[in-house]
Amino acid sequence: MNVVTALNKKYLPYTVVMLTSLGINVKEKIDAYLLNSELSEKDIGCINAALSKYSINIHPTYVDKNNFSSKLPRNSQWTIETYYRLMMLELLPDTVNRALYLDGDIIVNKSVESLYEMEFGDKEIIACDDASGFNQMNHYGTKHQAMFSGAYDNGFRYFNAGVMLLNIDLLRKKYSFETYLKAFEEWNYEMEAPDQDILNWVHWKNVGFVDYSTYDLFARIAHNAEITYDEVKENVAIVHFAGEKPWENCNVHFDIEKLWWDYAKLTPYYVELLENFVSTAMTDKTVENYIKDIEKRYDDQSEMINKLIEKVKKLI
Repeated sequence: MNVVTALNKKYLPYTVVMLTSLGINVKEKIDAYLLNSELSEKDIGCINAALSKYSINIHPTYVDKNNFSSKLPRNSQWTIETYYRLMMLELLPDTVNRALYLDGDIIVNKSVESLYEMEFGDKEIIACDDASGFNQMNHYGTKHQAMFSGAYDNGFRYFNAGVMLLNIDLLRKKYSFETYLKAFEEWNYEMEAPDQDILNWVHWKNVGFVDYSTYDLFARIAHNAEITYDEVKENVAIVHFAGEKPWENCNVHFDIEKLWWDYAKLTPYYVELLENFVSTAMTDKTVENYIKDIEKRYDDQSEMINKLIEKVKKLI
């Protein structure tokens, strides 16, 4: 099984958690291609040591950052590594004819062999509906709507690029890194989810879909739908911690995040991850500010109601 992901030094522990979950739940031999620009030999040694129990061969795959324009949108969520998947066709060995791309914030909780071995037919990519099915046009912002409005009129389904089974043989015949760069230029580098938007723009007519509730369930959306940790653990093959992360404290946490920590506990990074989580929890103001905001809104509404009551009394 060929698996591809992209990371930097900061994301190394989280990628190891993802690969650990993969190694536990996949019995086939795995060739994992790590697209990166800054991992040292020591880093690779640490990854290999962490995954020594599993049948995973690590292939550090160097990416030259200079290939990526400074115009590409970047922020705390969209780092340069986000775009590395767009160079896969040039970077993967010629022997790779299909590959499963996985984001580093994913947990593989069940076997994914059946997904990996699916027949492509004439499809270039097999993926899942974005945002666990909440991918109607009005769910997104104005840039997305401008980019895809015509496509939605023709049966467009916006897919999530965090889990993609790639028909490498077919893709190499039709596309290259240059294809994606030209698409960025066509849209003047203005898009909401940069690499994901471009992948959708280029490939949407040739994408096959599998069930997101099995192969790309967004954890927070599942929680909001009152799906529990036990239900997810029992039924879901791939859980995606898109958005706020289980290891961060800038958000309100929920029970499904325990699944990520279940696998983190099986890595050499568990104590470090736990200590960082506890340390930041001591100083993070997210929940406190959230409560203060609720209290302020309550006070404002109470004041408004009291003023209204006084006016009603005067009228009476």
